[in-house]
Amino acid sequence: MFDALSVLSEDLDYLEEVLDASKAYCFSDELQSRMDELELSSSALAKRCLVSHTIVDKWRTGKARPNGKERCKELGMALGMDTEALDEFLLRNGYPRLYVKNPLDSAARLLLLQSAGESDVVKLYRALVKRLGLGNMDTLSDDTPFTTAVMSRELHEAADKGRASDWFEKYRHQFYGGGKTEKPDFQLVRFMLLYLGDSNVHELAVTGELPTTLKNILYPILAGKSVTVKRLREKLIAFGLYANMTEEEIDIMLRYARLRPFSEAVTTLDIAVLEAVRCAHGRCVLYELENVQRLIERLDPPRDDYEVLMLEQYRQRNEAVKQMAAYYDSHAKSPEDLAFEEHYTSYSDRGMMDYVHDMLLILKERKILDAAETESFLELITRNEKGDSIWN
Repeated sequence: MFDALSVLSEDLDYLEEVLDASKAYCFSDELQSRMDELELSSSALAKRCLVSHTIVDKWRTGKARPNGKERCKELGMALGMDTEALDEFLLRNGYPRLYVKNPLDSAARLLLLQSAGESDVVKLYRALVKRLGLGNMDTLSDDTPFTTAVMSRELHEAADKGRASDWFEKYRHQFYGGGKTEKPDFQLVRFMLLYLGDSNVHELAVTGELPTTLKNILYPILAGKSVTVKRLREKLIAFGLYANMTEEEIDIMLRYARLRPFSEAVTTLDIAVLEAVRCAHGRCVLYELENVQRLIERLDPPRDDYEVLMLEQYRQRNEAVKQMAAYYDSHAKSPEDLAFEEHYTSYSDRGMMDYVHDMLLILKERKILDAAETESFLELITRNEKGDSIWN
């Protein structure tokens, strides 16, 4: 019978030491600190945010957090943040930074150019959204997309000339999102398809190895449809674990989604997942070796310049990882190492996902990680049922 505690003992000790030494980000601490700097009471901040003081009290005491990107954005604006500070605030709390192809984000940027720090900035923001009709603006695709740099430059020009309405009308076909959803970038879709290979979502779900929560997010992303922004970062990280990605590969994926990098862990759970991935790849080079070799097969022969570049990068990685694998194989393995290989690399090809799952589960049971927060993430990386792999 597999003894997870014995096999994972050293890794768990390491993670506990890291978590004990880490200063994790705390939303309620940041909120209270900023309120103190501005000398704002709960009632005063509530008035700025256009919410009740009981809601602010729940945020301040850690009993709740702003529900959704829009509420988080408005809170940051009410706390006097400019666009740069607001971007960082959104990223720390799991949301994409302000994006010019999101009409509501562009409205916030437009307003902050002139009204950052004003006590009624949220009221002004909502009035601007209503006046320009951005709350229900259709997001239509255009065959000739403009770059975000062009759109950003022209937004500033429109603000200077008082022609914001014209700018929003001109670029309405370029908008990718709204208050709760955003359309995935083509680069994100292509990157994720590369890791799925020839397997489709339905087949993977049928085998039982694909968690239901991942299936539900993969369908719209791979179809290029809008997805809910809330918890998107966690879901993409879960896909990275499912696909045995390295830390750097998950970073690339999150960058395509305009989210905080995986390597920039801020919460306790973030740090635990990141360090678990580092442990997994440090302990077993097969995760990266097998992945790189699969990707090379899928990219060869390349179909365009993008695939030529990717193929060269993966070939270079393959040479380096093969040397690491040779060193790994040349050394005697302990009984725990052999048990690790058998349990976390031989069953299907989702060994790293299973490994991180078990590590987090034990840390939750030891009360080192918050139970509710950890359970929510575990749902993203829990297999549907036992099934055979069709990965290859």
